[in-house]
Amino acid sequence: MDPTARDRRPRALVVGAGVAGLAAATSLHRAGWAVEVCERAASRRTGGYFVRLAPEGLAAADRLGVSHALRTRLPADGVITGVDARGRTVSRVDASLADDPRALALVRGDLEAALWNARPAEVVVRFGTTPRRVDLRRHAVDVVLDGPDGSTVERFDLVVGADGVRSAVRTMVFGPDAMFRHEFDHVVISAVLPRLPGALCEGDYVVPAEVGRTAHLMAVEGHDPVVFFTFRAELLGATGGAAAARAAADPVGALRRVYGDFAGLMPEILDGVEEAGTTHVDTVAQIRLGSWRRGRVVLVGDAAWCPTLYSGQGSALALVGGETLGTHLAAHPDDPEAGLAAWEDAHRPAALAAGSAARRSRHFFLPGNRVVAAVRRAALGVASWRPAGRLLQALASRAAGPSGPGGSPTGRRTPPGRSGVHPTATSGSRSLRRPALGRP
Repeated sequence: MDPTARDRRPRALVVGAGVAGLAAATSLHRAGWAVEVCERAASRRTGGYFVRLAPEGLAAADRLGVSHALRTRLPADGVITGVDARGRTVSRVDASLADDPRALALVRGDLEAALWNARPAEVVVRFGTTPRRVDLRRHAVDVVLDGPDGSTVERFDLVVGADGVRSAVRTMVFGPDAMFRHEFDHVVISAVLPRLPGALCEGDYVVPAEVGRTAHLMAVEGHDPVVFFTFRAELLGATGGAAAARAAADPVGALRRVYGDFAGLMPEILDGVEEAGTTHVDTVAQIRLGSWRRGRVVLVGDAAWCPTLYSGQGSALALVGGETLGTHLAAHPDDPEAGLAAWEDAHRPAALAAGSAARRSRHFFLPGNRVVAAVRRAALGVASWRPAGRLLQALASRAAGPSGPGGSPTGRRTPPGRSGVHPTATSGSRSLRRPALGRP
């Protein structure tokens, strides 16, 4: 493009090079904006935890031209194997019973890599760069950016905060975390293990669970195994941010304190976490704002509406939110703030619904007492019974809608092998039907 033509384009800064940020950057570029992305990390992140891409997100990926690069990491005909603290198998549930067969199961890094590789060449990405100050003007935003070569003050026509649940943009423009962060008082710790524990094979999915403590181990295809733990913060003798701080100071120690009495695969899993040496630690919390925009600043993804991992909708919401941002702004070329308002009106119902669903499902995901745990175990036991499983599978297929298994909400057929599963409720592989994981 002619540099002078680029200079005439409105200028946008996207803060954060994750799913929402990269989707927004491509969308804004298509809508005629000159886009720059700043990312606090020194280089592009790879790998990551397991995510579920709901049909709406897959449709957005299709519109961005990246769906061809995405594939499931777990077999659709697998099972989830539940085990108790003694290592005994308590349930085996077919993956196909637990989720929309039109969704996609993958690692977060898969989605970010596809978006990164498809980004327009004209989108400038500045690593090791963070905003230190954001000042709203009448029709612009002034930003102080701290980067490897020092600080600069730059003016943009739009700033997109796509910098996650602990968004710096949100804090500077909308207010401190305490105003918008609603804690579940659950701690989440995730890690990528150096090897598979026990006799597990690629595709296996195992969930050790007890009252107030669960773990999800996914031996995903073509990727190092991923594990994430969720447990009640009170097990570390703290709540909210204090619990996260204690866990972050010594993740392995925290895990051994909470899961040290688990048998079966758990001791080897904990040894793998210690060997891996890198973990992600945080509390499970929702972000709730009355509005995601203020002047020419808008929040996208977890920075705006984080529904928590319990919703199973985070990646889809981030992708759809970023991908449609440029579309709404293009519909209001002379009034960006009207475009932002239309965009928010379009996306708020889905984000609110996802947050509400997460608040309901958190008790099943992480049972807080023995009664809830017993109900959860009984439900999984019923689903493990083959006749009941076939009935539930038929109901799930009917609920999938006209496109059916393998279909997509865009009306296109989903490419072979792209069925998906929910990270909190599904999958494994046929090999899990062997009795080696635990005694029924």
